[in-house]
This record gives sequence, C-alpha cells and structure tokens, in this order.
Amino acid sequence: MIIDNTLYLYGLVHAYERKLPIDENVLSDFYLPAGKVYIEYWGMENDPKYAERKKKKIEIYKKHDIPLIELNDDDIQNLDDHLPKKLLKYGIKVY
Repeated sequence: MIIDNTLYLYGLVHAYERKLPIDENVLSDFYLPAGKVYIEYWGMENDPKYAERKKKKIEIYKKHDIPLIELNDDDIQNLDDHLPKKLLKYGIKVY
C-alpha cells in the first residue's frame, strides 16, 4: 500500500498486479506506463520459498529483457529517497 500511495502522490499513472507481456502467466506488483517499467517489492526475503520464487521471477524479467525496478524493506523505510532515483533511470521525474 505504501508504494501504491507514493506512486499516486507522485502523480504517476500505474497498474497493480499487471501481467507481464509474455506467454507465461506472471504478474508484476506494479507497472508504470510512463517509463514502460515494472516494479517488484521483495518483502519476505527471509522465507526460503519466497526467495526461490523471487529468483525465478528475476530470471524471467532478464530473459525477456523487461525493465524492472526492485524494492526491498530498506527501500520502503526511505521510499521518498530511493524510489525517485530508481524512477529517474527510466526517465521518470517526480520532483
């Protein structure tokens, strides 16, 4: 919810749980049409099953050359510091 609210406050049009543009049925956490970039929040990295799913998902993004912004718990603690820098790499200015 924090990411969703932040994207809204930045005035960025975004989709939640958007299917990746591939044959496999894989959902992203967020999609930003402005930069054609997907956002994944990795929130349970201490869970072995989740870590394995994360690894497979990252491989899918790389395999299909899909732009990805990754966020973790440290990023969420200071989202206003981290997210604008990550967005800028895809040409999205929020300030």
